[in-house]
Amino acid sequence: MWDDTMAGDRPLPHAAANPLEAQFQVVSKRRCRREGGKWTRTGCLTCKSRRKRCDESKPGCRSCARLGLQCEGYGSIWAEPLNPSAQVFSQTKPTKRRRLSTSSSISSSSLGRASASSPCSSSLWLHYQPTTPTTFSDPGDSDTCLSNVDDTMDEVDQMPAHTTAENGDLSIMTLTPCKSLSHLSHSETHYLQYHMELGSKLLANLESADNPLRSLIIPRALSSSLLMKALCAVSATHCANRIAAHSEAQTAATMYYIQTLNGLQSVLSEYPTGRFPDEAILAVALLCKYEIVRGSVKQWVAHLNALQKLVIARGGFGALNHDTREFLMGLYVVSLIEKKAILTKNNSYIYAHNVAKISNRKQITSSMLDMEDVRITKLDIYIGYAEDLVKLCARIADLPSLSHDPVALGIEIHAIDTLLHDWTHQDIRYIIPEGITEMNLCRLRMVANCFRDAAYIYLHSILEKMSKGMKTTFTAGPWSALITMTRSDALQMLLDRIRTASPLDAHCEYSALTFPLLIAGCEIRVPDDKELIMTCLSSLEVNFGIGNVKRAKEMLQALWAMEGVHWLDLLDQLQWDLILA
Repeated sequence: MWDDTMAGDRPLPHAAANPLEAQFQVVSKRRCRREGGKWTRTGCLTCKSRRKRCDESKPGCRSCARLGLQCEGYGSIWAEPLNPSAQVFSQTKPTKRRRLSTSSSISSSSLGRASASSPCSSSLWLHYQPTTPTTFSDPGDSDTCLSNVDDTMDEVDQMPAHTTAENGDLSIMTLTPCKSLSHLSHSETHYLQYHMELGSKLLANLESADNPLRSLIIPRALSSSLLMKALCAVSATHCANRIAAHSEAQTAATMYYIQTLNGLQSVLSEYPTGRFPDEAILAVALLCKYEIVRGSVKQWVAHLNALQKLVIARGGFGALNHDTREFLMGLYVVSLIEKKAILTKNNSYIYAHNVAKISNRKQITSSMLDMEDVRITKLDIYIGYAEDLVKLCARIADLPSLSHDPVALGIEIHAIDTLLHDWTHQDIRYIIPEGITEMNLCRLRMVANCFRDAAYIYLHSILEKMSKGMKTTFTAGPWSALITMTRSDALQMLLDRIRTASPLDAHCEYSALTFPLLIAGCEIRVPDDKELIMTCLSSLEVNFGIGNVKRAKEMLQALWAMEGVHWLDLLDQLQWDLILA
């Protein structure tokens, strides 16, 4: 599928090398009536949510009045498809399990089938067999290819159509959607509603009325089966991270992931000229999010490379719909920088691109998209005020490429230091989304300042690593002396900001702190500081359910158990491409 992006990964199992013809079972639309009450489409919302008989009296039913309940009336459970009128997260008893119907199925194309008629598709997709997640716990095995799709589908057969997920006192009660959603299966409705009510708020660093994870993705998904599968894959894996008994959600996530990959292969075969629809590009972007949420340490790189190629094939970001462009630019910038700069086994494109740049210099393919000229106009749900700081981290990651030219290296270090020293959150005037309060902005500024401190620490750390690898031609001392903020001062400022904000609560702005916390954790030696960092990371893991936080904790625990090992060398030993987006 993606073009040669799995070079260096473990060999695929034999079964995965052959064309796969799997029947993906989907949820039956038959309704399971609860014993003791007639199910009705026209009853009041309260009785429908309780699965109780309703006498349908107007203006409020007598059953609710008799029980002292507030009758919510007779409107659709979702007054608007994208704006649920009923509270769907409530305390409820688990519903009975039942097997999924096998009466409805769809055929899936081979994951590895070649297409001679589509050279563009071949280069982007058909030569790559993506790995399929079989576990959510072991980072070493999390990217192993599924050896037998039929085995996974047997597990999917056990998934109940109506599930109740619990996280402490939180339960998710699947309600019946209005007619505009009737084309969705029960499972799709469940994960769509989870995404709308909870997931979309926890998978962004800024929650607003026009959160694109809802305002952009959901309307597109309702008219695109491919994008709906990708959305459900993200929603299910996030749900699995947050609930105690998560085997059904894990299995559903795997099923939707496989279906998305097969759907993408079909789309790429249908558009040999490269004019891929926005929905296909958005689906690949959601696969990147899927891997981040899952805590993948490898596969996100392949999806990010594919996203880059698809955007290039469309003619760049400028050829995309405005809303699609804004959404993708934020995710891409942050991931790509990380991909280039910080946390991968290769010691290495704006957030995902640039945050990815930090950790993955060699695995990120060269880009025809000039991200330095990309400017986000609206305060982004991933980057916030830290856009220029994330881009500077990518430049820091590129410093080793100048080690052969001391003059050019010195000029670049001075330029980076000057930009870090002069940076303020007021450098760029962003459009503030509707519904953002001053407290939201205050937390975003705090996070951006933490990124600035972390960038200084990262600059010193990269120079130290360069000095160890090239002792005859480079020493870190003279260059570090030219940096206006010492490593110890930057570390102390970062720790002070974290202590002031602690304990970190569930405000989504704090979910962006994974990178600063990890960078600080790689440099601290004091036990109390280590406890602070680990406590904060644990809070992020619990509050937001993003799997990469767990990987960051595991890396720090391994680093602290060793003496004199640079954290980039540890990542090389672990063979991890760690993304902190």
